[in-house]
Amino acid sequence: MPLPLPGTPIIIDIGSAYIKIGFAGEPSPRFIFPCITGTEKYQSVMVDVGAKAVYVGDDAMKMRGVLKVNYPIQRGVIMDWDNYYEILNHIFYTLLRIENLSYYPVIYVEHPFVPRETKEYIARVLFETHRVKSLIMMQSPLLSSFSVGLTTGLVIESGDGVTWIVPIINGLIHHAAVQKLNLAGIDVNHNLKSLLMREGINIESSAGSEIIKEIKEKNCYFVLDPANPPKATDNYTFPMPDGSVKEIPNHIFYEAPEVMFQPSMLGYNMMSIPQSVIYCLQMLSKEHWYELLNHIVISGGNLSYSGFDERLKQELNTLLPQLGSIPRPSKKKLEEESESLKVLEGIMKSVDTCPHCGALVNLADGKTNCPECGAEMSLPQIPIDLGGQIEKKEKKQSENICPHCMKKIMDETSVFCPFCGKNILSHSPKNMDKLIDKTSVAKEFMDLDTSNELIKFYVPDNLQYAIFNGASILGSLPSFQSLFVTYEEFQVNPDLLYKDISEIFNI
Repeated sequence: MPLPLPGTPIIIDIGSAYIKIGFAGEPSPRFIFPCITGTEKYQSVMVDVGAKAVYVGDDAMKMRGVLKVNYPIQRGVIMDWDNYYEILNHIFYTLLRIENLSYYPVIYVEHPFVPRETKEYIARVLFETHRVKSLIMMQSPLLSSFSVGLTTGLVIESGDGVTWIVPIINGLIHHAAVQKLNLAGIDVNHNLKSLLMREGINIESSAGSEIIKEIKEKNCYFVLDPANPPKATDNYTFPMPDGSVKEIPNHIFYEAPEVMFQPSMLGYNMMSIPQSVIYCLQMLSKEHWYELLNHIVISGGNLSYSGFDERLKQELNTLLPQLGSIPRPSKKKLEEESESLKVLEGIMKSVDTCPHCGALVNLADGKTNCPECGAEMSLPQIPIDLGGQIEKKEKKQSENICPHCMKKIMDETSVFCPFCGKNILSHSPKNMDKLIDKTSVAKEFMDLDTSNELIKFYVPDNLQYAIFNGASILGSLPSFQSLFVTYEEFQVNPDLLYKDISEIFNI
């Protein structure tokens, strides 16, 4: 797969379980591999056999039976910096294979509350060791929210190590109300392993955790009522690495993820996800409750089991009376907020990289074309009217004539010509009004007052890629380019890593 043009941001999302790598503007990551490393269990005694010192990702997964498997990141914290360096080297030099990283900026995804020393150290590694062009470090809940087109919402993000409950209002995270739960995919793994042991299935292997994770990802699901689950008598057969086959009872697959709603199953004295949502709202002003509950964003691979959103909605409806009355925003306030949104004009650059040949062009003297290859330097701008309303044009009584066979069509709603069978709308701009009239309004962008439902979920198409997709959308915005920090700027003022992205929305 060819590399994109120089200047296209590289997206690096290193999670506790999986790592997603790709470029801004692409719909999905180019590379996805497990966040594991492996070293040989025994010293090699064979002559003329090339062996790696450290195996990373899929290479370690393929040889997990003969390797000592390590997990460099646990609960969202980097535990082994040497293996972390190996992962970065694997990304840049084995997977991406970019000869000169100084032409590519980097979007690095991080969790909230990363210590300042850790954040600046990672930035120094990327700048000084890998020589990236520029860098921006984005918090994952913001990207999850933007992946579904929201700048205000309550993000519930759960990965392998940590679950976050994050309120975002007008593009800003309210850190005082953020809830961090050490209750995530690894705890589902522990619960699943415990349940299997009760059935006499004991998985003892250096790669036992990966086997448990594979069983979980393929089979687990949530039920609305764990006390009265649906009846299922079929057992699941799973082939083990040693060639044996294990039969797993079906009830284990809905009992294992139940720990997300009942942490006491593992002896944890902590809040569940629904309780954390209520506590998060109690830390905020009442005026934000309705809007946050009306825009709940679900993100993360640990929440991709079927039935999670229905179960969470049921649990929240049970707990919401604890909050008392939830004020609804008035229609006047909604109109004022919609009118206050304005399109932010793109910032003029004095120096920019040519999107075709990669040459550095000085734009201060008014150049619009690259002097090396003659390519156009300005990006096409799409006008967006955020506050206006679409006015339907008056329908004109005119004859509908096929542009191909020039015959009169009596049915005005027809998309294809009944005589020649060709598409009418694709060649007739005047008929586009009919296509617009027949197009329904997207559910996510309907007025809040059109439904009496208090709790609404915004679920990305792929929960595991939600963070990456948000970064891909932001990285392709021209106004977002001004937020990247170069090495020279970082050396002068490290605080530039903490830029607020809400300024690009002019909120």
